Amino acid sequence: MHPLVPSAIKTITKYEMLQPGERVVVGVSGGADSMALLHALWEIRRDFHLSLVVAHLDHGLRPEAAEEKSFVRKTCAELGIPLVTRKVDVRQKQKGERLTLQEAAREVRYAFLLETAKAQKATKIALGHTADDQAESMVMRLLRGSGTRGLSGIPPVRGGIFIRPLIEVWREEVESFLQERKVAYLTDPSNRSFHFLRNRVRHELLPILQQYNPRFRQTLVQMADLFRAEEEFWQKILEERFPALVRARKKDSITLDIPSLAGQPLPLRLRSFRYAVEKLLGHLRRVGFTHILTIESLLQNPEPNKSLQLPQGLCVAKAYQALTFSKSREEVIPFEHTVPGPGYVEIPEIGRSLRFEIQARPPRVRFENSSSVALLDYDTIDFPLTIRSFRPGDRFQPLGMEGEKKVKDLFIDCKFPTAQRRRIPLLFKEDRLLWVVGVRIDHRARLKPQTRRALRAELL
Repeated sequence: MHPLVPSAIKTITKYEMLQPGERVVVGVSGGADSMALLHALWEIRRDFHLSLVVAHLDHGLRPEAAEEKSFVRKTCAELGIPLVTRKVDVRQKQKGERLTLQEAAREVRYAFLLETAKAQKATKIALGHTADDQAESMVMRLLRGSGTRGLSGIPPVRGGIFIRPLIEVWREEVESFLQERKVAYLTDPSNRSFHFLRNRVRHELLPILQQYNPRFRQTLVQMADLFRAEEEFWQKILEERFPALVRARKKDSITLDIPSLAGQPLPLRLRSFRYAVEKLLGHLRRVGFTHILTIESLLQNPEPNKSLQLPQGLCVAKAYQALTFSKSREEVIPFEHTVPGPGYVEIPEIGRSLRFEIQARPPRVRFENSSSVALLDYDTIDFPLTIRSFRPGDRFQPLGMEGEKKVKDLFIDCKFPTAQRRRIPLLFKEDRLLWVVGVRIDHRARLKPQTRRALRAELL
């Protein structure tokens, strides 16, 4: 028996992922990890008395999708496993809900898996994340300044239904297993593209860090396990102590008692803020550690009455020794942030961030098929730059046009609602508008034949 199988059994047992007789939906893309997961579960199905169903989703993003679907269908036919497939338009969801492409793809994928599980009367959904995915996610979250909850990594079990039997298996073991079993798999071309942060972390950053510590990946996985255990500990404490901090609870608001909050240690106070947000909104999407620290700054501010606007229509107001979290339809408050150099810049007012990278221009420029990315002529631009919200009178020369145009008119042409316009960042060099982020770059900032260096800006 290949070591991958007992490793998966050990993980399944350790985290009580499966019980005898369960029906399991297996998410299969056709890639190495998902094919290894499918065949490992196939091998242990009789030991655990499992019934398997494969779910395959076409995100409508790549031309290889038809080949992948055919490949997965053939595999399921050979194993005698039922297959459920669906095709969705992720870009339409991305534009309709103003999400990043990755966010839209993730939401669509998980919704499809849950719907499939319900229709198939399955009790578990198995995903093919490995220990390498865990290590890479840890590095990405460290780069983005995540708190301890984010650094707890990818959970082996989430919501009692999503399970990851290969989360303690390394990619080398996956490849060895597939080779030994002579299992074919497909390679997603995007996995080689350095336009994606995960691929740069995988192929560039982690190898460099491993020069300092050859066991760095294992250290990251151990850290994730430790942070996850600590978060579980804090969660139990929060459930016990949070009710005593609450002054009032309504459908669209939660009010906490400031004197009671002030008497708590900082770690518990920060977690109480996060807990209140999650209880109110039902999730923590786009509300990160930076926003939680902003709430702490509001609490410590000597002004007795003050409020702040956070992503997802969340308003936090301090008044009369009370801190009230409420859902709001107010417009985003104006914002302005300096970009000192390459790296990440958070825009907490809208719950987004921008990443900047200087690149040597290749002989042939490969323009990215994403409105979230802009390539600008860095030969004519230098740091610092400025990111700010829209102001009346802002003008620029849209790419491909000869004359200038008001940004307001661009918004009207794109049919952006008035409330949404304040959420669209504008990138400036002094008073020169370079990019209406996610919409259009300035014609004068485009890459030109003589351009030697490009500034890659990405909305996250």
